Amino acid sequence: MLLRPRFPPTHDRRLDVADHVADTSSATDLGATDAVEAFYAAYNRHDAGAAAALYAEDGWHEEAHNGARRQGREALQTGLDRFFGFITHAHWQPRERIDAGASVAVVYTLTGVLGVDIKGLPTRGRPIELRGVHLFDIVDGALRSTRDYWDPAAFQRQIAQVTA
Repeated sequence: MLLRPRFPPTHDRRLDVADHVADTSSATDLGATDAVEAFYAAYNRHDAGAAAALYAEDGWHEEAHNGARRQGREALQTGLDRFFGFITHAHWQPRERIDAGASVAVVYTLTGVLGVDIKGLPTRGRPIELRGVHLFDIVDGALRSTRDYWDPAAFQRQIAQVTA
């Protein structure tokens, strides 16, 4: 959403709410709504191919905590297949959503079961729950980019509880 100042050139440029009007001309982009809903449906089915197909050909996903990025549908599908083995029964529950035209932010809760032992610790089969935020950029109905923000320390605390 763009904020455009609304004042004549001779205005003293004081900043107050009346001086700014939100441009909401594209605030309800059905392509963005459909893309985000399809994203969570594919993720919750563990359908890496369908999820990757939602991205533009050169689309990418980034893990914000470490900057790891997968670009292109093949890399996205491979990464998701690996993830679905790491956290089995993964389920994303969107909690809050903010739409700003072709950009969307979603607060989610991820629940699942660890599908592997981590660092030699007996974590396989243990439940996990993480809160996070996905940021989506959508162009022509396709995901141009997604960024995933979640707290690795919260994940580590859950692992520590499981093995204590």
